[in-house]
Amino acid sequence: MKNIYLLALLTVFACNSQQQQQTLKVVGKNLTTTSGQTVVLRGINYPIIDDGSISLTNAAQYQHKIDEAAKTGANAIRIPWYTDGAHWRDIPGSPSFGTPGTVMGYVNNGHLSNLIGYIRSKGMIPILEIHNVTCSNDWNAFNTVVMPWWKSPVILNLIETHKAYLVINLANEFGQARWTGNTTAGMNVFKTNYNAAISQLRTLNVNVPIMIDAPDCAQSSTEMLSVAESMVTSDPQHNLIFSSHAYWIGYAQNQALVQAKLNEAQNMNVCYVLGEVASTQDGETPADCGQYSLAALYPIVLNEACSRNIGWLGWTYTLDCSSPREMTTNGEFNSLTTYGNDLVNNSVYGLKSAGGCGASLLASSGFKADSKLTISPNPAANHISIRGSEIESAKIFDISGRLLKSVTSNFETIDVAFLKSGSYIVQIQMNGNRVLSQKLLKK
Repeated sequence: MKNIYLLALLTVFACNSQQQQQTLKVVGKNLTTTSGQTVVLRGINYPIIDDGSISLTNAAQYQHKIDEAAKTGANAIRIPWYTDGAHWRDIPGSPSFGTPGTVMGYVNNGHLSNLIGYIRSKGMIPILEIHNVTCSNDWNAFNTVVMPWWKSPVILNLIETHKAYLVINLANEFGQARWTGNTTAGMNVFKTNYNAAISQLRTLNVNVPIMIDAPDCAQSSTEMLSVAESMVTSDPQHNLIFSSHAYWIGYAQNQALVQAKLNEAQNMNVCYVLGEVASTQDGETPADCGQYSLAALYPIVLNEACSRNIGWLGWTYTLDCSSPREMTTNGEFNSLTTYGNDLVNNSVYGLKSAGGCGASLLASSGFKADSKLTISPNPAANHISIRGSEIESAKIFDISGRLLKSVTSNFETIDVAFLKSGSYIVQIQMNGNRVLSQKLLKK
């Protein structure tokens, strides 16, 4: 009887342990959701921050764009982002006429968080990446600019808020190996610095999947895979996704070479995706955008990826310097280009393909913006009132992400008199694990 009782306890414990998965989790080659669903990432890249026709402070505007992107059938969307001062929105004067602090303002005021949550509410996995060190080999910038951004309190809070469905891609196409002239030494530097970065984030309780781009503008798949399994072993969470970008005009430019590269990935016990697949490839300078056509190569890549159940993300939904690799001309689904139509509707590998290689549907988490939720008065002097249905808790953070106040009741009379004049973020937990963030101004 005791043995039966003990077995029952162990069974309950095991079941509870399985239920405790709080993030997307890599298991061997597979990415699994918190509900246990195995998902192959098939989706798009969308640099929505580059869209000067909308304001990322205007929920209706960016939600419309995400609504249109969701019509592609994608189950994942990779969002390029920038550290402070690196994007044109931050740069004053001609030709950008930006305003310093704009991009970090989107972060500090909760707009990036709301964008990520809205993406998930549309049935897509958000992948957040830092883009301003693209193709660089400046490890000092990686360690003193990129990593401090990821480790900042406000970003750690954002990751914690969306940990159930978020993937973070530390640096787009960063690091060099073959291009240094000494591949072995380049890969040692690559592995050492990435392992240290991963360790730092895990120490800060960042447990979500971390996506690592291959070196050499993410082209060097073989070289990345040579260290991938050891990097997974070094990661305390064993929760890494390895990504190469199929700009392979000089690396794997025919079917036999593509097959060889993807066979390498298939034969490794790691989670591997093609983080960018496109119809053109850039040359060596910014003026050489889209210099080489990949119109014959990318279908080979996608067909071979399909047969190996390897995920991919199309570059790009819109807003690129090379119009042939834009899926739409203006971000509206009804403006699909020939290339975009192929990525969406190809009967074999298209996102909407019913032949087994389409993007599998994900159940929505129920994270939705609540238009009836209000915080008033705002600006506030002594008290605020939060009105809306199904509120479970509210937290007030300063712009660095430091928690200042937490309440679980009496939402209509919250004391804020103790706050100094300035800007704050109110994070509101709703029923069904919905989390909303709004900016509060204190007089």
